[in-house]
Amino acid sequence: MTFPLSIYSLDREIFLGQANSVTLPGSEGQLQVLAHHAPFISLLREGDMVLEDENGFRKNIPIAGGVVEVKQTQVVVLVDF
Repeated sequence: MTFPLSIYSLDREIFLGQANSVTLPGSEGQLQVLAHHAPFISLLREGDMVLEDENGFRKNIPIAGGVVEVKQTQVVVLVDF
């Protein structure tokens, strides 16, 4: 099962599409978001964001921080590098 995921930095779009999961370095520890996750907002710390797209391709993206918003219908991640 997939969900709509949008990842942006200040100057560009990093990813826009369907994802199986995204794992993020949350301010209180590692977070993994799957389809139908409960809504929340969290600050992100420096670490690796791991994205698995709808085809099962995994991409590791190092980030310096950011914020994530998980909504009922989509997930939006704003990152710094």
